[in-house]
Amino acid sequence: MPIQGAAAPVENGEAGARPHFDRALELYRSGRYAEALEQLEQAAQLDPEGQDLFFNLALVHEKLGQLPQAIAALERFRELETDEDERERARLSIERLRGAVQAAEVAPRPSAPCPEPPPAAPPIAKSPNAVLIGTGSLAVVSLVVGAVFGAKALSDDVSGARTSGSLSVTALHERAQRAEREALVADVAFALATASTATFAGVWLLSPGDPAKRAAGLTLRGYF
Repeated sequence: MPIQGAAAPVENGEAGARPHFDRALELYRSGRYAEALEQLEQAAQLDPEGQDLFFNLALVHEKLGQLPQAIAALERFRELETDEDERERARLSIERLRGAVQAAEVAPRPSAPCPEPPPAAPPIAKSPNAVLIGTGSLAVVSLVVGAVFGAKALSDDVSGARTSGSLSVTALHERAQRAEREALVADVAFALATASTATFAGVWLLSPGDPAKRAAGLTLRGYF
């Protein structure tokens, strides 16, 4: 007869680690790094071969300033990872963290508490990005040129026109050629305006100067 109230056996491997990882992800996104670390450590105990768990452990250890632990987690990640590009990125991260540890060890320690720093000065507004100014200006100018020449091409359009006493065949032919040239200029200008606008949007979105345009920060690597 089964014992009433007995705890269910803990499932090892990814299936057992997954709930801890999902909970760690929630805690990490809310800035509760210490609690996220606890969940990731439990997940790594249940799935010691899950390389992404050790990558995430390194990330959270670094967030908490625990650089030696972050290095150890990345070294374990490199042991488990088979992709050479990922292994190389991890190696570079290890070197960076080791450099930070060495710099902290040789940094002079203050003999007395440091006075509180003065209030931070308001941030200095950044000068406008030259690429943004250039692409934005080019987009506006190209759009205006396209609109002007498009209107001229429409006004010189000879569709349905007939020769008359005031409009000779030669004049009609010249007007048709002029309309064709104006339409070509308008098409080129509109194409340039479109390309400039796309470049402007791309540079603006990728610019690191505005916190509102940056992502919320690093997040945990997917665990599969």
